[in-house]
Amino acid sequence: MRSSEARGTRGRWFLLAAVLAIVAVSAACGGGDGGEDVVDPTTTAAPADTTPSDTGDEPLSTTTSSTSTTEATTTTEAVEDEDPGEGPDVDEQECALVPNGSCSGADFSGQDLAGAVIPGIDLTFANLEGAILDGALMVGADLTGANLAGASLSNTNLAGATLTEVRAPAAVFFHTDLSHTDLTRSDLTAAMMVEVDLKSANLTGARMDGFIDRRSFWCSTIGSNGTLRNDSCQGGSDG
Repeated sequence: MRSSEARGTRGRWFLLAAVLAIVAVSAACGGGDGGEDVVDPTTTAAPADTTPSDTGDEPLSTTTSSTSTTEATTTTEAVEDEDPGEGPDVDEQECALVPNGSCSGADFSGQDLAGAVIPGIDLTFANLEGAILDGALMVGADLTGANLAGASLSNTNLAGATLTEVRAPAAVFFHTDLSHTDLTRSDLTAAMMVEVDLKSANLTGARMDGFIDRRSFWCSTIGSNGTLRNDSCQGGSDG
């Protein structure tokens, strides 16, 4: 009797185990009517990984930014180097020896400018020390403050030229036309004038220490002391 009851008890336990096994399998496979989905912890989405991946996305972005900055800097420097608003310095510009040209402050020291045809040219403060200006046509030229020290002006036509404060020590004037010129406050120390036309020239305040004059034409000329000289109006004479 007890053996029969023991077998019945084992049978019930076996049936219960089988039912539990079926329920467990059904739950694992998502079965069960109206049951809630079971979330598998192994399939839960992982949080965003802020650590740079092996693909190097973050370093690539940094490199690109650095490269762009470098290119922008290079472009800016190129624009600054090629700034069209800045032209060459005035001192570097070459003047043109042409009529009414502008060569203010130019350096022609020691140069041979014989026979140059440059009436009305601007040679203010130019350096013509030791230059050869023989036979040059310089009517109405402006040589204010120019340096003519030791220059040769044989047969040079400077009629009506402005020679204010010109420096011409030891310069040689031979058959030079200086009529109607303004030579006020000029430096003619040790300069030599031979048969020079000084008609209506103004030499007020000129320095003439050691000045040598041979047969120049003085008529309506204002001397260095401001007095009028008409030595040659009625004929040539030694000044």
